Amino acid sequence: MKDLKPTYTVTNDDEHAALIEQAGALMKKGEANVTADEKLHIRAMAEALMEYEKNAYPIPEPSTFEEFLERRMYDMKREGKDLALTLGISQKELEMIIWEDHKPDPALLEVIKTKLDIPGDLVLNYA
Repeated sequence: MKDLKPTYTVTNDDEHAALIEQAGALMKKGEANVTADEKLHIRAMAEALMEYEKNAYPIPEPSTFEEFLERRMYDMKREGKDLALTLGISQKELEMIIWEDHKPDPALLEVIKTKLDIPGDLVLNYA
């Protein structure tokens, strides 16, 4: 019978630290030197660590227009210049919007709302 997928549970910071050490020790062996079973354990450890971190250290939802822009930039793994290009504006204009030095016009707000999937009520409150 084939082994079941390993499972780990992290319920506190001490267990978190210990599991990071355990996963780190396996990872130090290098990808070419770990067995298939060890790879399964590393993945299961990482999943348990991420689940604990998600619950223990939640990232609050953005509450301002600027925070939503920054969050979308992070979620999309884009730098300011790439996001600006997507929105059809200059990087300087995007930075001015994020730093609240400049308010976008209604047409740009609609583009931002559509392309970045920002809630309409947040955009309306910003306008």
